[in-house]
Amino acid sequence: MDVHIPAQAQRAVLLDNGMGAPQEYWDWVCAALPADMGYVRFNRPGYGLSTPDTRYGLESHFELLQELRDTYIADLPVVLAGHSLGGYLVAAYASLHPDAVKGVTHVVMIDATEVVSLRHARRTDVDRWSHQRMLMEQVFAATGLSVFRPAMNVNQQYRPEINRSYRAFLATPRTWATAHREYRDAMTYPELTQLDCPLTVVTAENNIGDNTLHAGIQARLAVISGRARHHFVDGSDHESLLAVRQHAEEVAERIAGEPPSEPLGPSWRPSTTGRRVATSTAARQEEPA
Repeated sequence: MDVHIPAQAQRAVLLDNGMGAPQEYWDWVCAALPADMGYVRFNRPGYGLSTPDTRYGLESHFELLQELRDTYIADLPVVLAGHSLGGYLVAAYASLHPDAVKGVTHVVMIDATEVVSLRHARRTDVDRWSHQRMLMEQVFAATGLSVFRPAMNVNQQYRPEINRSYRAFLATPRTWATAHREYRDAMTYPELTQLDCPLTVVTAENNIGDNTLHAGIQARLAVISGRARHHFVDGSDHESLLAVRQHAEEVAERIAGEPPSEPLGPSWRPSTTGRRVATSTAARQEEPA
C-alpha cells in the first residue's frame, strides 16, 4: 500500500484497484491531485505482496475499507474512487455498509464493472475466454513467460520504476489466482440501486466491443444517486484512463473537483473536456475484466 496524507491535507481519497491490477497504477492520478488532498491506495488481500485472507467477499472488503479509513484518514472528508471492479466496490461500500457514507463527500466510479451485465455474460464466449485467459496468465506467470508478454500496461507509459513494479506484480501467479476468484465472486454481487451521496461516473470513450452498449451500461450506474454526473474521457480506453498521463490527470480533476449537486435529469448529456490524446491500436488490444 501507499499512504500520503500531508500535514496540510484538508481531504483525502481512498483508491480501490481494478481486478488483477496493482495499487501502483494510480501513480499518474496521485501525482495530479492538489496539495491539500491526501491519498491511500492499496492492494487487496492476495494481490502482489499483500497477505492472503481466508475470508473474501463484500463484507470482508467493506471491513478493510473501513479499517483503512479509520487508520489513515481519520476524520478527514474522503472521496471514494475505484477503477473497474474497484469502482463497484467503493460504491457498494458507500451504499451497503452501515454508516459508511458518513464523511464521504463524493464517490467516483471509473469505467466501473456493472455486475448485472457481468452475470448476463456467464457461460457466454466472453465468459469462457475470460476464464481461460486468467488461467493462461497464471501459467505464464509461473513459468516466467509473462515477463516477455505482459498482460496489461502493454505500452509501459508509467515512470520506469512503476513499470518495473507493475511487471513484477503481473509475474506473480497468485495475482491471477486472486483475479480469477474475484471474477467469479463479482457475478454474485448485488446490483446497486441507491447511493446517498454525490456520484461521478467516468467512462472510457473507446471500449473493446460495442462502445454504444458500454456507454449505456455506464449510464445506468449514474442513476443510483440523486446527485450525479457522467463524464467521458475523449480518446481513452479502459486501461489508458489511468495508464496515459493526460487521461489520468483528467480523472484526477474529476476526483478533486466539486461534486455534482443535481440529478442527471431526463435531458442529461455526458460531459467531456474535449481533449483527445493519441493512443495506438495496440494499447486497446488487451483489457482487464
